[in-house]
Amino acid sequence: MLFILLKSSRSYYGLVFILFFNTMAVNAQQKLGRVTGKVVDEKLADLPFTQVVLKKGTDTSTVKALLADEKGDFSFQVPNGSYLIEVKMMGYTTRLTAVFDIVLAEERELGTIVLQASETQLAAVSISAKLPFVERRADKLIVNLNGLGSGAPIMEVMNQLPGVSVTPDDRITLNGKSVQIYIDGKATTLSSEALAGMLKGISSSAIQKVELIAQPSAKYDAAGNGAIINIIRKRNYKAGLNGNVYAGGGKGTFGKANGGLNLNYKGKAYNLLLNLDYNYNKYFYDSYIASTFVDARGIALGQSTTDIKSIRTNANYTPNLGVDFYLSKRTTLSASVKPGFQTFGRNSTANIDNGVAQSQFINLVNIRATNFSSGLRLQHQIDSLGRDLTIDLDYYRYGNYNDQDNRTVTFSPASDLPSVVGQDRVFDVYALKMDYTHPLGKGQQLEMGMKTSYVNAINTNFYQDFASQQTNLFDYKESISALYLTYARNGEKFSYQLGIRGEYTNGQGEQEFGKDRFTRSYFQPFPSVHLDYKFIKNHTLSLGMNKRVERPGYESLNPLVRIISSNNLQQGNPALKPLVAYNADLWYGYKNAFFFGLTYSHSVDDFTSISVPLVDGVISTLPGNADYGDYFTLQAMYGKQVLPWWYTSSNVILSKRSFKGVFNGALLESDGIASLSATSYNSFLLSKNFSVMFLLNYRGKSVDRTITNRAFTYVTAGIRQQLLNKRASIQLNAMDIFKSYRSEYNQNSGTLQQLWRNQFETRMVKLNFSYSFGGTVKNTKKSNGTEEERKRSALSEN
Repeated sequence: MLFILLKSSRSYYGLVFILFFNTMAVNAQQKLGRVTGKVVDEKLADLPFTQVVLKKGTDTSTVKALLADEKGDFSFQVPNGSYLIEVKMMGYTTRLTAVFDIVLAEERELGTIVLQASETQLAAVSISAKLPFVERRADKLIVNLNGLGSGAPIMEVMNQLPGVSVTPDDRITLNGKSVQIYIDGKATTLSSEALAGMLKGISSSAIQKVELIAQPSAKYDAAGNGAIINIIRKRNYKAGLNGNVYAGGGKGTFGKANGGLNLNYKGKAYNLLLNLDYNYNKYFYDSYIASTFVDARGIALGQSTTDIKSIRTNANYTPNLGVDFYLSKRTTLSASVKPGFQTFGRNSTANIDNGVAQSQFINLVNIRATNFSSGLRLQHQIDSLGRDLTIDLDYYRYGNYNDQDNRTVTFSPASDLPSVVGQDRVFDVYALKMDYTHPLGKGQQLEMGMKTSYVNAINTNFYQDFASQQTNLFDYKESISALYLTYARNGEKFSYQLGIRGEYTNGQGEQEFGKDRFTRSYFQPFPSVHLDYKFIKNHTLSLGMNKRVERPGYESLNPLVRIISSNNLQQGNPALKPLVAYNADLWYGYKNAFFFGLTYSHSVDDFTSISVPLVDGVISTLPGNADYGDYFTLQAMYGKQVLPWWYTSSNVILSKRSFKGVFNGALLESDGIASLSATSYNSFLLSKNFSVMFLLNYRGKSVDRTITNRAFTYVTAGIRQQLLNKRASIQLNAMDIFKSYRSEYNQNSGTLQQLWRNQFETRMVKLNFSYSFGGTVKNTKKSNGTEEERKRSALSEN
C-alpha cells in the first residue's frame, strides 16, 4: 500500500499535504518556545562543540545539556518558564548568562556568547565531552568518529560504520545499495579508481564525522539510485598550525605504498588547508571467461574460452589546496583547487580456444589520467537565527588517455596481427548551485535552492594494423537544471522533512562514424518524505520515501569499443534510457545502537548488463534496460562501544531482487533468490594504547538481474599501537587471511551464456603509521567583541 501511494504522484502529493497540515496542528498544540545562541572566542572565531547547559532560573538545576555544533550554534526547545544558560569548555572560563523568561512560546535569541581563554596555557587541548557515536536524524545517520580508526585510512574505517561494507576490490555499499561519495557536502569528482586511491590516502584522523544517507532528500541531486556517504573533514577552529602526516606500505604478491600530509593553518582572517595524498599499487588480475552460444530452445551451438593473465600497476597522486577567507563575522569565501594525477599500466596475455582453433592475444596498456577540480563557495550567515545563504561555483575536468599495443598470435606467422589502439576520454563539467536556509522558529526550517550544470564528454578511438586505419569520435553534451524546496520540523518526539525537487535534462549525442545522433529532453519531479518518531524513550521509528533517477554514465552511452581480448569487447549503448526508481524504507532504532529495517525499491527501465554475439565468435558486453526491477531487503545493524575496551559494528542483510526484460530477442525474467550477507567488525582494547581488530565479511549466493553471483567470505585482522600520548599510531593489518574472496558469476543473455571467474590480489599485509601535530592554544589577551555528474564520468577498469 505504501508503495502504491508512492507511485501515484497525485496520491503522493496528497499524503505530503496531509502530513504537513497534521504536523503543523500538532506543533501548534505543543506551544514550545525556543532558545538560540552562538559561542565564539575572544577573536570572535566560532567555538565548536562547547558544552551548553540550560538551567532553571529559580534554582539553577539542570534542565537540558548539549554540545554546540561545529559553528558554535546551539538551540533548545523549552516550555514557558524562567531559565539561564551556562557555557563551558576546557581551556576557557565558564560563562553564565543572565536569567531570562520564556512566555507565550516565544523565541529568545541570546546573541553571541564570548568565552575567555583561561590564564593557563594548555597544550593539545581536547574537549572532555564527546559527541555521541551515532546521531539519528529524520533523513540520515551521523557517525561522529571520535578517534575511531586512530589514523587508519578512511577506506579501511568504512567497514566499521553501521551498514557500510567495502569489498577487497573497493566496492562500497550502504545497506546493500551502491553509494555516491560526497566530501564536505559535494559529490566527488574522481573516477572510481582515483576515488578508491584517494580514500585509501585520507587519514581518519582528518575526518570529523560521516553522514550515512540511505534515502537522499530533495536537497540532493536526484541522480543515482543509491545511497550517499558524506565525509566531513575537520577544520582547525583554533589559531595556529595543525597537521597530520602518514605513511604506509604493504606486500601481497607485489608491493604497495601510500603516504601523505595534511596541514591546516588558521589565522584571524583566513584558514588554509593543504592535503598531499599518494597511493601506489601493483597487483595481478586474472580472468577466465567461458562463453556458450545457444539457440532459442537452449541447445548449445558452440563454446569458446578465454584465459587472461595480467599484471597491473596503479598510482594516484591527489594534492588539494583550500583556503577560507573570513570576509566578515558572518561571511566566508572558500576556494579550492584539487589536481589529480593517475597512471595505470596493464600487461596481459589471453589464451583463446574457440573449439576449432587456438590463439593468443597480447595486450599492453598505458593510461595517463588527470583530474582537475576547482571551486568557489560563498557562505553568508544572514543572522544569528540560522538564516544562511550558500553559493557554489565548480569546474571539473577529467582526461583519460589510453594507449594500447596489441598482438594476436595464431601460431601461424602469416596470420599474426599486431595493432595499435588509442582511446581518449575527456569530460568537462561546469556547475552553479545556490542553497538558502530559513528557520521558521519552534524547530521548523525551510530550505530551498537551485542548481544548473553542463557536461561535455568527448570520446575518440584510433585503430591501426598493418592493413587498415580507423578513427571514430563520440561527442555527448548534457545540461541539467534543478529547483528544490524542503520543509522540516524537529520536535521532542516527532520530526519530519518534506521535499520536492524538479529537474529538466537535455542531452545530445553524436557519433562521427555513421553520423548517428540522438537527443533527449525531459522534466521530472522528485518528491521525498522522511519521518522520525520517538514513541518511547530510546525507541524510534523512521520512514523514508523518495523518487530517484539514475542517468546512464557518460561511458555507458559511448558506443566506441574497448578491448578486453581479441574476442571479448566492451562498449556503451546510446539507446540506454535513464532508470527511474521509487524507494521506501522503514526503520526501528533502539538507543542509536540497534537498527532493524525493511526497504523496497521499484525501478522502471532497470539497468542490466548483457552480452551480444557479433561475428566470428566475437562477443560485446554492453548495458541495457530491463522493463522493471524490484529489490527487497530485511536488515539488522548494531554498532556500539559495548564496553570501554570493546567496540563492535555488525550488520545482517537478507535481500532479494527480481526483474523482467527482453534481450537478444529472448524474454528474460527472474524472481531472484533470497540472499544473506553479513559483516562484523570488532575492536578490543587490550591495554591503554594497544588494540586488536577482526573483520568478517560474508556474501551469500545472489541473483542480480542477469547475473548469478557465487558466495564468498573473507577475514581481516589487525593490531594497533598508539604512541606519543596518542598523537601517533602504528597499525598492522592482514587482509583476506584465508584467501577466500572470490569474484565468480554466471551471466544469462538469452542466446549467450557466460561464466566469469576473476581472481586478483586480496591477501596482503599492510603497515600504516600516522602522526598528528599542532593544537597548542596560547593565551593572548584581546578586547571583547560582540560540496552526480561527475560520478557518471567514472571509467570501469577492464
